[in-house]
Amino acid sequence: MATLLRPDDVFEPSSILHEQSLLGNIDRAFLPITVKAVRLSLKTVFIEKVRELGKGEIQVISIVTDGVSAEPIQLQAEVYKKVKKRSFLPIGPAGITLYRTETDGKVPGFLDYRILIMEVDEDIRKVGEMLDEVRQDKQFESFKQSLLAVTTFTAPQIALIGAAADLTLNLVAKIFKGKKDRQLYLLQGSFDNAFDDLGVGFGIISQGNENATITYQVEVV
Repeated sequence: MATLLRPDDVFEPSSILHEQSLLGNIDRAFLPITVKAVRLSLKTVFIEKVRELGKGEIQVISIVTDGVSAEPIQLQAEVYKKVKKRSFLPIGPAGITLYRTETDGKVPGFLDYRILIMEVDEDIRKVGEMLDEVRQDKQFESFKQSLLAVTTFTAPQIALIGAAADLTLNLVAKIFKGKKDRQLYLLQGSFDNAFDDLGVGFGIISQGNENATITYQVEVV
């Protein structure tokens, strides 16, 4: 089982921007210029196990960071109640959109994504309150402003995007600290327009462990 990140110290945005790297420059789009929008969607979540006898409360938290949107760190969470083991979460036929480009034709050079599946106690605070607490954090705001200043996707900017996602996940971990919560699965990944067309060619991807399995996909129009 993946381990939930602890709320440890993280790099400051300014230090990451000045990092040296050998990854090179990918400051142009590689998907066709006719692409109008990019979407990352969660298709299904299958729960193998729950802690409580019978049914459990499941929370799905996603963090998608791109460095080009007006909200470059897109964070959302959903809670599903009374979920039985070996069952799918009640997600609609089109799935749940975790990320979508905000402007037609503005294709990101890089996407970093984290999807966290948690079993939580019934007295978990309201999802909106949790997200607000993360967004109001001073480090979160600092990373957000640094990402808004990104104009090209060189290696330091890509490192900044990943670090922003790490920070956000750490802030979520801090909120859950001390509660009787259980991480079922943590997926961490990234897609690069220069190397894999933002993952479009992979189609529907299935990943998981003994506790949960998810399917997700990047699509373009």
